[in-house]
Amino acid sequence: MPKIKEIIVEAVLPAIKAVGKVEMEGVLSGIKEHNTPEIYKNTLQGLHSDFSLLKEVAIKTKTRVDDGIVDLILEAVQESADADGIALS
Repeated sequence: MPKIKEIIVEAVLPAIKAVGKVEMEGVLSGIKEHNTPEIYKNTLQGLHSDFSLLKEVAIKTKTRVDDGIVDLILEAVQESADADGIALS
C-alpha cells in the first residue's frame, strides 16, 4: 500500500511541473523580448543542446536526475522554437 507521502507527491507533482513549464515559458519570453533575435535563437539552441545532452548522459550513466524537470525544459524550449520558426538541430 502506498504511503501517504507518495500519494500526495503523485497528486501534486503534475501541477508543480505544469507551473514550472509556464514559468520557463515566461523566462524564454523575457529572453526574446529583451535580446536580439540572434541571441534568442542561440539561447534556445543552447538550452536544447545542453538539456538533451544532460538527459542522454543521465540515461547512459544511470545517473538519477529529475527527468520531469529536464523534459519540462526541453518541451518549453521546443514549443518556443516551434512558435518562432527556429530549428533546434
